[in-house]
Order: sequence, then C-alpha cells, then structure tokens
Amino acid sequence: MKLVDPSGKEVTSKENKQAKELEKQLDSKIEKLLEPVINKIKLSGAQIPQQQFMQLTSAAQQMLFNRMVFNLLIKSGVEDISEVLTEDDVEELSTSLKNQLQVVDPSEQQGNPQSDQP
Repeated sequence: MKLVDPSGKEVTSKENKQAKELEKQLDSKIEKLLEPVINKIKLSGAQIPQQQFMQLTSAAQQMLFNRMVFNLLIKSGVEDISEVLTEDDVEELSTSLKNQLQVVDPSEQQGNPQSDQP
C-alpha cells in the first residue's frame, strides 16, 4: 500500500506505523475473503498451482480496493464517476496497460509447452 504525505512524497509502511497497520488489516480481510475458496479446495483434496493462487489473492485484493473506493465515493457524495475519473485518465491508463502487454506469436508458442498462457 502506498501512502503519501501532504507534499506528495511517498511514505512507506516501514516508515509509517499507520500504513503498516492498514496493510495488516487489509491482509486480514484478504484472508477472510479467500477462506471459503481455500476451504473448498482443501475439502476437495485438490491443489492449485502457485500462479493461480497468486491470481486469486490479487483478485481478492482488487475486489476489496474496488469496494473501499466505492464506499469512499458514496461517503464523499460523489454522484457521477466523471467527478473522480476523467476520459483522460482512462486514455492514460489504457496506454499504460497496452504498453505492458506482450503478444506471443501462436506458431512460436506451439513448440513451448512451458509458456505462460492466461
């Protein structure tokens, strides 16, 4: 989790007891969110690959962040998403996401069974 001071400088959780406590609380909520899924996997006797577990953890974290932002927007009286998210924001993030994408030629991938397919 990244917190910034009033001047915009990042304050890491190592330097900030409040940030460390918030991270601990968020970790606890993620564990609680994932508990039914983990129990279902354990009860079935199945195992999931580490990569898939990390994806589940990331999805749980994203779900919690989305809900926190939603709750903050409601508490702040925001009625229209454009008050906090502009078309320029979407365009900028779209460009950033596109730049992170790596496309693999399917003909090259057939000979590589170790490839990371989503």
